[in-house]
Formats: sequence, structure tokens, C-alpha cells
Amino acid sequence: MKKFLYSSFLIAVFIFTLIIIFLSTIGIETSKLNNLIIKEIQEKNPRAEIELEKIKIKLDIKNIQLFLSTDNLKIRYQDITIPVTEIKIYSKINKIFNSKIEVSKLIFAIKNFKTEDLQKIAIRIKPSNFKTYLLNNLEGGEIKKASFDLNMDENFKIINYQVNGTIKKVKTKIKNNFIIQDVSFNFKINKNLTLINSINASYEGVLISNGSINLQHKKNIVIQGKFQSNFNLKESQLNKFYTKVKFLKENKIKTEGSLLHEFSFKINKNFKIIDYDYASSGDIFQSQITLKNNLKANFFEKPIKIIFIEKSNLKINYNSKNKNMLLFDGLYTTDGSNYKKFKIKHNLIRKNQNYFIDVDLSNNVLLNMINFQGDSRKKSNIKSEFIIKDNSLTFKSINFTEGKNSIFVKGLQLNNKNEIKNLSSIKVLTFNKNKNNNDFIINFEKKINITGEKYDSTNLLKILSEKNSSNPLKNLNKEIEIQFKELITKSKIPLSNFSLRGLIKKGKFSRLSAKSEASEEKYVDISLKKDPNNKKILEVYSDSPQVLLADYKFFEGIKDGKLLYTSVIDDKSSVSRITIEDFKVTKAPAFATLLTLADLRGFADLLSGQGMSFDFLEINLRDDANVTTIDEILALGTSVSLHMNGYIEKKTGLVSLSGTLVPAKTLNNLVSKIPVVGKILVGKKTGEGVFGVSFKMKGLPGQIKTTVNPIKTLTPRFITRALEKNKKK
Repeated sequence: MKKFLYSSFLIAVFIFTLIIIFLSTIGIETSKLNNLIIKEIQEKNPRAEIELEKIKIKLDIKNIQLFLSTDNLKIRYQDITIPVTEIKIYSKINKIFNSKIEVSKLIFAIKNFKTEDLQKIAIRIKPSNFKTYLLNNLEGGEIKKASFDLNMDENFKIINYQVNGTIKKVKTKIKNNFIIQDVSFNFKINKNLTLINSINASYEGVLISNGSINLQHKKNIVIQGKFQSNFNLKESQLNKFYTKVKFLKENKIKTEGSLLHEFSFKINKNFKIIDYDYASSGDIFQSQITLKNNLKANFFEKPIKIIFIEKSNLKINYNSKNKNMLLFDGLYTTDGSNYKKFKIKHNLIRKNQNYFIDVDLSNNVLLNMINFQGDSRKKSNIKSEFIIKDNSLTFKSINFTEGKNSIFVKGLQLNNKNEIKNLSSIKVLTFNKNKNNNDFIINFEKKINITGEKYDSTNLLKILSEKNSSNPLKNLNKEIEIQFKELITKSKIPLSNFSLRGLIKKGKFSRLSAKSEASEEKYVDISLKKDPNNKKILEVYSDSPQVLLADYKFFEGIKDGKLLYTSVIDDKSSVSRITIEDFKVTKAPAFATLLTLADLRGFADLLSGQGMSFDFLEINLRDDANVTTIDEILALGTSVSLHMNGYIEKKTGLVSLSGTLVPAKTLNNLVSKIPVVGKILVGKKTGEGVFGVSFKMKGLPGQIKTTVNPIKTLTPRFITRALEKNKKK
């Protein structure tokens, strides 16, 4: 009996095992449930059309649950064929055997489902952001394959799910002008987690690859992801990325590189971003910036037309904690060779933008104000930290170094017109041909204090005489004091113990008083004050005129003498007078040529050796925005005298001068015979009278032509002015 029971049990177990194996592998094939399944589905959704062949009843050992499966299923929904390749319907066993289907779980797979068919079905979905995006922002492509595992309650409502698959070649629109092409990725989705990987796409020359996104459904939605971008962009493509960046619109830019992007977002239930972090890093292989207008910075020797960048690295961090940073470093050049290092940092904050730059310069620095020119053979570097805020630019520091040369600027603040609003200090130490030519400090406090050992003023007069519509010091209103032990001038005669006190209003001197020693018992005095009519009166006196006149070719070769310059200046014009007494002229080629043309032999020889002596020179001129009018130039000398007038156009540089040159002997004879001036001018016979040399000079700079008439009767004006000066003497 025991053996029978034991054998029966074994047979039962064997048979049960065979049934389990059979049901889990082969299953029971039947078509009796077809109508039941179709009826059940259509009751839940009348728009669905289903065609079934034979169905297999199989066992899911893992879940210990029977399910219905078929590989031959045709489903049409709203005239759209859904390409289902496999379906499994789980139901309670007792329900199946009672000829009733109560679906607890549904597993099915689709293949090659086009996006346009999905959009047609989505029209019936309840309104939502997902539906809007699906209908309006997707185009082309297909769901290459996908499988769905859906758990349902008795009302056919999904209570849990798991979906995975692959999407290929979809076009998606983020904004009107932001369309991403060829989007492909794999996805896996359940109730708590969405995983997207193998993301590939392209946008305007940017290839996106190896992307992944991890979306967790917790109390807040947490999105994390990364992707690689490879790009080769030109100016038209960059303009689409940065439509509001003026610099990109005005200039031609090309760039090629590769970047890795990593990001995370935290979103609350109201879809508001409460935390974010973005990081990007990679290589910029090469870039080229062709400027629309040459960059002609006042401190660069050559204008910059094009900038090449190679072997550079880019890092970007942007997050909700304001720990933002852009770091860009590498090599650059402005001439196609001689690559230099650069580094740029930026805090990526719109309202308070902070920058740090560290650049080895590829262009020589040229600072005419202090007569400094850089040497490209030496390492030239500039470091600066500055802030852009409320349309103003504030430099915390600017530090320029090149060998022994250094210039340090602190606290420089500029407005949107590049006018100085504030400045703390400037420290300058430079060398010219290995000789120290600048060593001074400028402090901007209650008043401007400039003190130092040396200042090279070689180019100062030339710069001050240049007309410039802009005035970067327009907002400067302070008293000023200057003390230099030595002032280097263009005449090679240094000034010592230079001191100046004055007042600056709206960037211009309102008053000043300055004094310096030219040599032993020779001085230079300068004063500026206002008259009752609010006009400025400038007076300059010098025992050594060449210190002040070395910049002007007209005065080339003047030696010794005493100079007095006075000028009455208003906002639109000035009236000036220059007088020089008891001086000599040496090495004046233009003057010598004029004498030669006049055929006054012997006078040119006086320009050698000790030079030609003059008792007096007076120049009267008027200056306005368009022209410099020379009312009179009168020179009286022991060998020759000169009278001249004319004008110089400022816009074209056109020179027009005319005058009379006369040997001093003739003029002296004339003076000795006064008062019978009429007889001398007219003469007793035809052809008699007082004669000099008439000349005219006219033309553009470098093209001035001189014409000479060697026989000319002296004008009464010349005689009158000569008599006046001799009478005073």
C-alpha cells in the first residue's frame, strides 16, 4: 500500500511537472477565447479593432500565473495599424476557466511604429503638456522597437508599468529656431525611473553622441544626464545659437572642437526648477575670428584684423548656488605664427560679470604718452581682473610686465562711453634702450598726486596738440599736484625739479602753475588762468626755447634765445602769439633751400657753423575747428628778414603760405632813409625802389610746392612792422 501511494505520488508529481513544463514552453493552443478577448477589449475601448488567430494559454512560472499569448495579432485604432509583434495577457486562472477575462497584466511589443501614426492616436489623449509637445514638436522618425509591461486593476486601469525600446531619426523642435535633427536613443521607463541612453542627434553642425538621461520620480523630479558634442561651426551657425550677441553678428567666426556636457536638475511638483547644476569641459581644436573693423587699440603697435586660437581648453560650470565659472585657456596669435598663451575666467553672472584675463601679448605695446614701445622678443604679459555692472567697467587691477618694465593700474572705472569715472592709482617703471625713462606713481585721492624720479615727455606736446572729439577724462574734477625730479624732453635737454599745481574740471586744466629748471639759471614757467570773460589764458616762458619747440618742424634748428607764448582760449577757438628773441637758426634745410631759390648767394653759408642770428621772431595765429590762420610771421635778423602769412586746413592738411624774404642790409638802408619812404618805394626813375624776394608755398603734406619771384617791391606792411620792432629795440 505504501509502495502504491508512493508510486502514485511520484507519478502525480511527474505528470504535474510535465504539465508545468508543457504550459510554460508549448502551452495550450485554442481559438475559443478569441471572441471573448475581442469583446472584452472593445467594451473598454470601442475604437479598437482586433483580429486574432489561435491563442496559446501558457504558464508564467516566475509569477505563477497563466497568460494568453499570440504572435498573430492585428490591431487597428482610429484607422491606424499598430504594429504589435507579440502580446501576453495575464488573467486569474479561475476567470479563464469560467470563460471570463479579467486582465491583471498586459505585455506586448511593437516594431517600426512611425511617429506620425503615434501623433494621430495622441489626438484622442486628454490635454496635457506631453500631448502638446508630441503633436507640435516631433516630426519624422519611428519607434524602432518597444516592449510594454503593464499591470492593471479590474477596471483596466494601469497601476504599474515598465516600458523599454529604441527611437530612431526623429526631428524635435525645442523653440521656433531650435530644431534638433536625427534624434535617436534607447529608453527604459517605469513608475519611478526613466533611463535614456545612447542618445545621438545633430543641430546646425553640432553632433551629439553618447548621451544619457536619468530621471527619478521621487518627492521631487531629479534629472541627471550627460552627452558629448562635436562641432565645426561658422558665423551663420553661431548666430543661431547666440541671436542677441552683437559681437558674433558683426564679425566672422569659425570654431571646431569637442565638449563633454554633464547636468542635473531638481523640479518640484509644480514643474518649477529648484536646483540645477551644469558642467561642460573639452577641447577647442581651432578657432578663427575675423574682425569686421580692425582693432586699433591706442596701446597696440599694429591693428588687429584676425585672431587664431589653437589647442585650447574650455570649462563651464553653472549652478543654482552661483558657483558659476567659465575657464578658457590655450594658445592664440594675431599674425598666423608666434603663438602665445592666454587664460580667461568669467563668473557667468549677468548683473555682476567678473572677468580675469592672463595673456601673453603677441602684439607690441605702444604707449606714446610715456614714450614706451614693447619688444616682441621679450615675454610681454598682461593680467587683469575687471567687473561689468550696470553698463560700467571696473578694473580691480591691470598689471602689465615685460622684462624690467611694469605698469600697474588699480581701481580704474569706465562708463559705457569709455570715460573714466574713477581711478585709484597707477605705478609706472619703464626703460628705453636699457635706460630708465619713467619711474613715477599717480595716486587719486582727494586730489591727484603724481610723484616720481622720471617722466618721459618726449611725445607729450604732440599728443596734447592732436584734436580728439572724445575725452576719456571728461568726468574728472580734482586738484592736481605733480613733482618730478627729471623730465625727459624731445630736445634731449632734460628738465629738472619739475613741479605743477592746478585744477582739472571736466577732464581739462582750468588753472595751473608750473615751473622747471632747464639748466643752470635757465627756467621754464607755465601758467593757465581765466579772464573775466571766462576765457583761458595760457602763458609759457622759457630761457631755453628748444625744450618746447622740438616737436615742430617749423622751428627746427632754433638755438638759444628766450621764448614767450601766450594764448587766449575758449571752447571753439584760440588766439595765440609766439615771440622768440635773440636766437640763432642752425641746420634748417628747408630755409636754406628757400634762400638758394631766391639766388641770394652767400646767405646759405650762414646756416653752417654758429648759425644765422635773429633779433626777433613773432607769430600771430588764430585757431578754430576747421583751419589755423597765420595772421603774421615776422622774423628780423642781422642777415635776413622774413614776413609771411597764410593758413593750414585741418581736415585735409592743405598748406597755403606766402611772404617776402629780404636781405637785412636792404632793410637797414630803408630804415636809415626814413622819413622819405615814398621816394624809396617809388624811386626817382623807372625800376628803382626797395626789393626783396616773394615766395608762395602751397600743397598737401609731402606735396608742398614753392614758387619764388626774386624781384619784389617790399610792402608797406613789412616796412611798418620792421620800423615798429626797431623802434622798440
